[in-house]
Amino acid sequence: MRKRFGFIAVLSVLAVLLAMPSWGWQGRMAGLGDAAGLVADESDFLIHPAAIATGKGFNAYGHYRLTYEKTKNWEYNASVPAMGMIYPFTADGRLWKHEGQLGAALGLGPGRLGVFLDYTKASGKYTGAEVYEGFFGPGYESFELENKLDDFALKAIYGLPVGPVNVGAELGLAYVKEEQKNLMPTAMFVNYPWGAEDAPVLNLLPYMIPFDSKYWEANAKLSAAGKTGPVSYMFTLRGGLPFAADNEYVHSDLSAPASFFSAEGKVKGFNVAGDVWMRFAVSDNISLPFVVSAGFKKITRDGSGVSNYATTVEYEHEAKDVSLTVGGGAEMTPASGTRLAAGLYYNYLKSEQNVQFMESGVLSWYFDNYTDMPKTSEHRLTLRLLAEQELNSVVALRGGLSAFYGLAKRDYSYNADGNNFWFPPSPVSVSADGAHYGVNASLGASIKAGAVVLEPFINAGYAKFKTDGDGFTESMPTYVEVNKTNWLAGGGLSVKF
Repeated sequence: MRKRFGFIAVLSVLAVLLAMPSWGWQGRMAGLGDAAGLVADESDFLIHPAAIATGKGFNAYGHYRLTYEKTKNWEYNASVPAMGMIYPFTADGRLWKHEGQLGAALGLGPGRLGVFLDYTKASGKYTGAEVYEGFFGPGYESFELENKLDDFALKAIYGLPVGPVNVGAELGLAYVKEEQKNLMPTAMFVNYPWGAEDAPVLNLLPYMIPFDSKYWEANAKLSAAGKTGPVSYMFTLRGGLPFAADNEYVHSDLSAPASFFSAEGKVKGFNVAGDVWMRFAVSDNISLPFVVSAGFKKITRDGSGVSNYATTVEYEHEAKDVSLTVGGGAEMTPASGTRLAAGLYYNYLKSEQNVQFMESGVLSWYFDNYTDMPKTSEHRLTLRLLAEQELNSVVALRGGLSAFYGLAKRDYSYNADGNNFWFPPSPVSVSADGAHYGVNASLGASIKAGAVVLEPFINAGYAKFKTDGDGFTESMPTYVEVNKTNWLAGGGLSVKF
């Protein structure tokens, strides 16, 4: 009897879930596979502030998203066959990411105002090992990697109609805490910076460059949206820069406490970007969306301090990121309450990281220059497919599937110099080519309870990065292989009323 009752209850829930219309907030977009620009949604004004001017009345919003990412076989393997040297680093670990948002929108004067508080927290921990053949014979090193992020952001969005065009702006202020850290428990090193001095066995910088930063960031957007004949458009320029910043790089050696130093400095930089969305209405139930997006970001962290050896240590870490997205697709409603869409996008991604360390004393100086650590580029194609079904005024279901494939390149290079080396360290320069590919699937729903709309969603995905190539250590051929496998799962809930 209990089994029959449970079976009937399950069927009843499924019947409700299979009969739902859609309302649009971030939960809807997450359930569609984060297909911003492919389908229109109320949350578009978070990207294009001018779109907020089309809203009516008072609305309140809430959103929470949890992502778990499992990293397997994160490998950086380098070898110099002529000298019998092999440095096979391998790590595994996980990252938890929490994203939350609270906000509201209401009419104010001739336009509409939105105020939102966003919070992002991420924490990653990875452990690894290296069984190597090097200058000093075979050996073993264990290592640990950590990264943390806390980002609080407050933003105000305002939009209003100006003739046939809606215009809008956003002003934001964020407080950001970021930290990256590496440890070698077997060698008792924390954030070891001198691997360029012929010590590749101790060089963890190909995984992540350490820092501990705290800064405020100001952000702004300017936006316009309108319609010309069958073509609707949204255009936004955005930018930001950090200020009131503190940065620190701490190195310690538990076996030799005198080598400790703390280099303190600032965080500087800027970011600029632009987004253009267009949609051509072919008919009442078919439209063709088109997206162009481009961005550039530069962040420089620096610091200086005095070590326990009474030497002066200075460092600078620069990171540059370039992104470009171009693509489009088709959205159609073949029947009442049914929406289908597909899009194909080209992405160009480029990232450069370099860091320099200089230690100077009364009789000596050392300069370790990691010029590419690493420099990456990728040409990627992404396919997005999604479907949404509305059957009544209570419940709707939706789903999205995306797959990508990219041609990737990753370069590593470094060298060292100084006036206290008996034998100058060998410069290293290697270049690896390969592929980056993956797939992600999402499911979501909307449930309307009076004036409240609940949008639960889940997603899961897989990504693989694999490159290999060669170069030189001094004049000796050197081979490098870089691999990384990621599995991710997540979900969350959006609320709108």
